[in-house]
Amino acid sequence: MITAGELMHGSDTDFVVNTYLAALGRWPDEGGFDHHLATIAGQPGRRLETLQRILGSEEGKLKARPVSLDATPVPPEQALAAQLRLRTEALRAEMEALRETAATAAVAPALASEIAALGAELTALRAEMRERLAALEALIAGRIPPAPSLSPAISVDYVNDLVEAAQAQLGHRLRAIEKKLLE
Repeated sequence: MITAGELMHGSDTDFVVNTYLAALGRWPDEGGFDHHLATIAGQPGRRLETLQRILGSEEGKLKARPVSLDATPVPPEQALAAQLRLRTEALRAEMEALRETAATAAVAPALASEIAALGAELTALRAEMRERLAALEALIAGRIPPAPSLSPAISVDYVNDLVEAAQAQLGHRLRAIEKKLLE
């Protein structure tokens, strides 16, 4: 179970995506994403309220996903690990759904090969995510000074900047794959 404290780390964009994955088990639709992003833009204090609103929505009540409203701050590495697990599980579920669709439906050969290609792209993306996370962890391990010489807020900002840069690149590739899925 992921906690609100683990979801609070990261950019506003990360928060909205991770909250949708945690609360609803799906990627945000464009309208919901834009709405929630505008609601919390530059106002981290509104994140918990947004999480509660999504969990209390009709869809949130129907899906009843296990999310703890415990907003106790957690170390950045714990939050990053929880968020990575959340996104990895979502990608695995999408890949499995694609495999099941290809296996159970009478799919035209061209569509079956397209689904297989998308699965291969998702597998490559997952491998790249693992490599990049390992590189980030290695970079972070040696560069963040121990606590009193650097405030926790600066450390968190530094980690968030590194993660945001990596996620922006991966997010672009993921959106391209999702676009192919929807075509």
